[in-house]
Order: sequence, then structure tokens, then C-alpha cells
Amino acid sequence: MARNSGQGGPIESRLISLFASLFFSIPTAAFVWLWVNLELAVYWDGFLSSRYLITCILVFAVLALLLPRLFPSILGGVWRGIAKVWHWWGW
Repeated sequence: MARNSGQGGPIESRLISLFASLFFSIPTAAFVWLWVNLELAVYWDGFLSSRYLITCILVFAVLALLLPRLFPSILGGVWRGIAKVWHWWGW
């Protein structure tokens, strides 16, 4: 009974939720990385290395593992922020 008292339950359910969340977080991290690199290349003639992409994926994975119930809200907030910036720039 004490095993299920945590936020996400036993470790098996946390790992399953981690793998399920990676299905959405990896494309999100790649999209943000590509978008930032496009803007840097166009306006400042620079770019971010792939180390930043891997770091972003790892941060998403750690958040999904530690906060399995909050992670969908975090990812939704990231996408709402992308939509606001996209709308603000007039695209």
C-alpha cells in the first residue's frame, strides 16, 4: 500500500509514463531547437549545437519522470507559448 502513495505510483508506471511522454516531448524539443536555430541563422548568423537539443530532451525526460502528473501541463504551456510567439510575430 505504501508503494502507491507517491505522486506517480510505482516505478513501473513512472517509466511507462516517461516513455509515453517522450513520444510528445522529443518532437517538441526538436521543433523548438530547429525554430531557434532558424531564427539565429537568419538574424544573427549563428546557431545552437546539437548539445542543446539533447539537453532539452533530457530536461523533458527528467521532468516527466519526477512530475508525471504535472508534465502534460508543462508541455501544454510550452506549446501555448510557441503559439503566442508565432501569433505575435505574425506568422
